Amino acid sequence: MADRRAGLLAVAVVLALAGCTNDTSDNGQPTGGTAHVSPAPVRTDREPIAKRFPHLGDFAEVHWQASTAGTDNSRVPGPTDTRIEAIVALRPDALVAAVKQYDWSPAPAGWDEPLSAELRPFLPTDGTWQVSEQYTDDVRTASYSGLVYLDTTSGTVYLRLIDS
Repeated sequence: MADRRAGLLAVAVVLALAGCTNDTSDNGQPTGGTAHVSPAPVRTDREPIAKRFPHLGDFAEVHWQASTAGTDNSRVPGPTDTRIEAIVALRPDALVAAVKQYDWSPAPAGWDEPLSAELRPFLPTDGTWQVSEQYTDDVRTASYSGLVYLDTTSGTVYLRLIDS
């Protein structure tokens, strides 16, 4: 009886270890998750941004990207976090309201370092970039966390957010 239990235990251990290995093709290269991800395309459709961030108001234009946060692995169950990075041009009346309604401080040095290369051409070069904790909280809503900066000269908002 003890030999039979030991045999069953050995089979269970082998099966458990087999389930822990990576998927590989015949040449030993991974076939599962993605090691390199191409940049997300730059989008200009307004509705997804307006719907997620209604406090931006009726903005003039938007350039944005969405990507999956973390590693692409279909074997991991559960919801997927989405990172959104956007350059939003506010309408003049929305800019005036934002500047008057919130307390602003200069954006920290290097605030734009995480900006994707694909979105950088849409960022104004000579701006007065500011940050407001309350404006950030209002724009990103309770569903997102991350950074929100406003160029008070051009009325451009930079968003780098992840849903939570």
